[in-house]
Amino acid sequence: MDIGSKIYLKDIEHIADDSHLKVRVLKIWNFIKNNQVLSIEMIIMDEEGTKYKSRVFSQNFSRFRDLIKEGESYIILKPNMAAVKNGFSVTGQKQTLTLDCKSIVKKCDDFSGPVNGFVFADFNSIIEQKCPRDSFFDVIGKIVSFRPLETTNPNPSRHYIKMTITNLQSVHLNVTIFGSQAHQMSQYLKSNSTVTCVVIMMQFVKLNVWNGIGQAQSHFDVKKMFINSDIVEINDFKKELKADKNGGMLEKSITTLPSYSSSYIDDFKGNFPLKTVCEITEPLTEMKYLLVGSIVNIRQNLPWYYEACYKCGSRVNNVPKTNLSYTAPGKMEDSVVIKCKNAACNNSNFHTVIKYIIPMNVQDHTGTIGLTLFDREAKRLLDISAFELKKIHEAAGDSLHLFPNQMNVLKNRKFAFLVDITSYNVINYNNIYTVVKLTEDVSIISDLESKLELMSVQSVSLNEVPLQSDEVVHTVEKDVISQTDESFTPSTVDKSSATSPMKISFDLKRNLHDIYDVDSGVDFSSTKSKRKSMGDGNPLLVPKVEK
Repeated sequence: MDIGSKIYLKDIEHIADDSHLKVRVLKIWNFIKNNQVLSIEMIIMDEEGTKYKSRVFSQNFSRFRDLIKEGESYIILKPNMAAVKNGFSVTGQKQTLTLDCKSIVKKCDDFSGPVNGFVFADFNSIIEQKCPRDSFFDVIGKIVSFRPLETTNPNPSRHYIKMTITNLQSVHLNVTIFGSQAHQMSQYLKSNSTVTCVVIMMQFVKLNVWNGIGQAQSHFDVKKMFINSDIVEINDFKKELKADKNGGMLEKSITTLPSYSSSYIDDFKGNFPLKTVCEITEPLTEMKYLLVGSIVNIRQNLPWYYEACYKCGSRVNNVPKTNLSYTAPGKMEDSVVIKCKNAACNNSNFHTVIKYIIPMNVQDHTGTIGLTLFDREAKRLLDISAFELKKIHEAAGDSLHLFPNQMNVLKNRKFAFLVDITSYNVINYNNIYTVVKLTEDVSIISDLESKLELMSVQSVSLNEVPLQSDEVVHTVEKDVISQTDESFTPSTVDKSSATSPMKISFDLKRNLHDIYDVDSGVDFSSTKSKRKSMGDGNPLLVPKVEK
């Protein structure tokens, strides 16, 4: 069969029926949804080292499933092309090569390109988030320390192991590995506990940002991992380590750190008082407490993300104008470069990052209260960064003032919450509290609920408790945008300590006016969804445009 002239992936848009591609399959995995394999996903590479995402849909499984193997080379004729969906491209390309009923695939025995096509990212570029944000990259390094495998999540694909690796310049990088490869890594470390030099190489990892610092993270089982393998790249890395006169790195043993979940879960085991919603409706005292409840809804009349200086965490739209100056757009796609004048930033240029700020209502058997879920815990639950979700939201053509449907997975789920009542809450009589940590661990929730039952039996009936005052107590929920965060302090705060209902209601409306152009009659209820009527009594919220 005549296969015509060869064409390379960089010129894929010009491929004709009388030309062909010659590629090596670097990685194969299945895309599964609702326990069904919907497509076979691949990363392919041509002889020039250019990589592309490729896909076979279920209707063509019978033609290609048994033919295409990882690590093998093929000649491809008449491929089809599709647009990259949701903004994330594993190879940085804007299109995906698909094999359909017209495509022809033949084995190739003379592929002359690279075997693996490694492209290692510089550790500093990852830490400073200057590496690709919406595509994969590769890393290589020696393991310095690790935490034991975490298996508390009932879903095995969410089991993970955290470790720190170092490069030849002694720059340390945090890495998180999920799923079956996390188990593989854990087993290797257990079986080779006396080995002092373990070099790992990970291909197709992605950027993850934690507390403003870039890290490398596996993406399901897409990543390829090599542990002390006898391949050129790892052998060359070890030779350079031995040649390092200053390191002595090979003699240092690998440090085993405490389990992340054990220290994380400790906070739910007696260090803080256990409360119900009715006990903490009024923010009278600074404190941290435990609460068991279910997320009943997300407050959709408030923003779900904010923009912050990635180094110090200062929220861009809350930092005074004198503290931020803007320069031309930078290389990172999520925002412009800012010059932050906060002391922690040393008056340097930094990119901004997108972070979650999710206002939600939580309910127990005594009532409902507003809580705010910030970036770290929100990202852990949603399994996607605010930056990535914002891109998906934009790609779908949805307004950023509407909540993404992905957040609905939080509703009707029961958690144990560690909640913080801060001085800001007390001074401003603001009962929208911050969630410090939360867990769905069934044993922890069950234990806390048992304690609540015991406390209920031992306490006097609520109806028999006399009120301290004949006055009616009015609870209030101020705009969540005025809520303090783990990484910033609000800049426009009502400093008055007055708590009269009229004063609080006025302040609430005033704070919302700072963010939206609002007519009178807007529904500010924290427990009811915003009415969608277009009548005179229910005007739309029109976001103000910053000038």
